Order: sequence, then structure tokens, then C-alpha cells
Amino acid sequence: MFALVDVNAMFASCAAAEEPSLRGLPLVVAGDPSDRRSIVLTASYEARAYGVRTAMPVREAMRLCPDVRIVPPDRQLYERYSRHLFATLEAFTPIVRPVSIDEGYLDLTGCPGLQAGPVALAAEIRRTVFERTALYVSIGLAEGPWLAKMAADLAKKRSDGILLLCPEDMPQAVWPLSVDAFHGIGPKTAAKLRGLGIRTIGDLATTDPARLRSFGVQGPRMRRLARGEEQGSLPEESGPLSLSHEETFARDVRDQEELHPALVALCDRVAERLRREGFVAQSLGLRLRNKDFRDFSRQGPLPAPSTRAEDLRRAAESLLGRMPATAFPCRLIGVTAHGLTKAGATAPELFPDDLAERRDRLWQAVSAVRERFGPDAVKPLGAEATRPSRRPSGQSKG
Repeated sequence: MFALVDVNAMFASCAAAEEPSLRGLPLVVAGDPSDRRSIVLTASYEARAYGVRTAMPVREAMRLCPDVRIVPPDRQLYERYSRHLFATLEAFTPIVRPVSIDEGYLDLTGCPGLQAGPVALAAEIRRTVFERTALYVSIGLAEGPWLAKMAADLAKKRSDGILLLCPEDMPQAVWPLSVDAFHGIGPKTAAKLRGLGIRTIGDLATTDPARLRSFGVQGPRMRRLARGEEQGSLPEESGPLSLSHEETFARDVRDQEELHPALVALCDRVAERLRREGFVAQSLGLRLRNKDFRDFSRQGPLPAPSTRAEDLRRAAESLLGRMPATAFPCRLIGVTAHGLTKAGATAPELFPDDLAERRDRLWQAVSAVRERFGPDAVKPLGAEATRPSRRPSGQSKG
């Protein structure tokens, strides 16, 4: 038996947990409301009742709900609550697989509390999480991880926040849903399915397998999942697939030279997080969003797996040089480390030099200083010069 535990409106819930007077009020986490380009990062359920949604301009949210309370994002706060959340979950089972800062799988097999039934155990988990963190969670229960995720999404609409989903429940509970609601299917795959006349998960479950040949090996797997025939277990813990940071500017950045300080700072932040979480990156991605909200992405390998900010910066500068002129003026930049492996899991350099070793020791010392005195105790050279004023946009889930 598996459970998927998902915090309801994580960022807003953390703000309300820190300031109880906000609980029960329409609340959004967003940037400066005086900035016309500020968007809603998340909205409490009370705000959603007014039609407020994630990624909506803050000014539109204020129009829909004049009494909405706006709080700024606080990444350190969310990370602190996330640590409390997963520490609480580990008290119920040693097999916990975080998916993101606010979501994780639990393997409940053999848990003592399971004797009372999975729903009763989930209720105990939900109650304990709230007592220790003041966060409400939704919990999906199923015999496979995919179905548990689908159950968790449906549980958000229930007053008790819990749903046990069995294969025999699929026709009634899951099949009427659009293929867009199928966990793991992206917009392009959903559009391709709709082009074949497959519009609901039920259509996918009952279609002739021959119609799914163009999807390769994923076609039969999607059909099996839609039919509730999953035979799965949690993957071995491998950490995130990527780590990223991004920044949205208060004014559009005109060219690569003006963008460079932000690029330096983001590479430093990504490198710091790689070291802190014990990963090395094998490739790097760069994303720019222009004033018309069009995204431009480039990705390339690093010369060698690395956690060094200068290695990430050189790769990012190369990728920046490959960006088209239409990426400017630029309103957002993002840097992503890909191909993550645990530090020490990659082959060492055949001929390491003293300079590389000294650099590694230097960055370890930088990390130690920042851990003790805060992230701004040591800043990378060139990260602030001529840097445009900006508003934080948070980091991605990775």
C-alpha cells in the first residue's frame, strides 16, 4: 500500500502557519503588488473561491478579491516547513520518497498502523502533520504509486482530504477525467491523444492498443495505468532530476551584457545548492523569457561533472551566446543543473591538479561561511555590478 502526501497550497499554508491571524483569509503569495508584472505564486483555497489562480497577475487577483492579503515569497520558510513535514512522515515509515518541497510518497507496507486500515492510518498521518506543522495535507492511497498520485489529486476535493483508490474504482472515479489530468502526461502528449479521439482517461483505458503504436513503449504503459493495472514500487531514492534557480526582473533587460550579473549570481546559487544537497551536475540549461512571454531554452554538457560556480558560469555564458536576438528584451532568466548524481558517484579526474583541489577546498569554505552567517555573507564577483533591480521569483521544484 502506497500513500502520496501533498500539502494544500504550500506557500500560503506556511505563511498562515507562521502568522495564525492569516488563517481562513483569502491569501496569495506574490511579488510586489505595485509591479504590474507581479504574478500569484500560490493562492489559499479561500482566495481560489473568488477565482484567484496561480500565475494570475496580482492586479487581477486584487480586482477579483479586493480583501485579498498579499505576502511575499520566503523560500527559507518553505524549506524549514518541508523539513518538518518529511521528518514527521518518517515517524510512520522509513520509506519516504520526496517528490518536491511539498509532496512525497510513502511505502506503508508493514507499518504497524496499517492494521487499523489504510484510511485510518492516513487520518492519523494527517492529524499528526497538522499538530506538528499546522499544515493541512491531502493523502491518496492505492496499491501503486501512480494511482496514489491520482487519488491525492482527487482527495483535495474531499472534506477529509483522504481517498483510497482501488482498480475497481477506476471507471467511476478516474475514467471521466480529461487526459490532461493523467499524471505524467504533458500538454503535447495530451494534444496528440486528443488528435486520435482519446479525450478522457476512460477513452485511453478502453482504446485498441494498436491506436497507441505511435507512442512507442509508453503507449501500452499509459493504457495499463489508465486501467488500474499498475504493478509498481517506489523507485530507489536518487534525488531530484535537476536543480534550478530563476529570477524575474522589475524591468526588461536589454542585452547580454546587462544580463551577465544576474547570470553570475544564479550560477553561484545553483552551485551552492548542489554542494549543500550533495550532488554534482553533468549538464546545464539556460532559459530566457522575453517581454512577450516567449521562452527560449538552451542546454549543453559540462566538460566534467561539477559543483563549481565558475564551471556553471562558463557553460551558461556559452549557452547565452547561442540565444537569438529575439530573446531580448528579457524579463526572466533561469539556470538549471541537469544530470545530477550523488557526489562521489562519478569517476574522479584521471589527472587532478592542485589548482582544482584548492578550488574545491575554497568552495567548501565558502559554503561553511554561508551556512554560519547567511547566504549573503560571501557573494560572487560581478554578481551585483550594474545589476537591474529585480523581484524574487523563487526556485523551481527540481
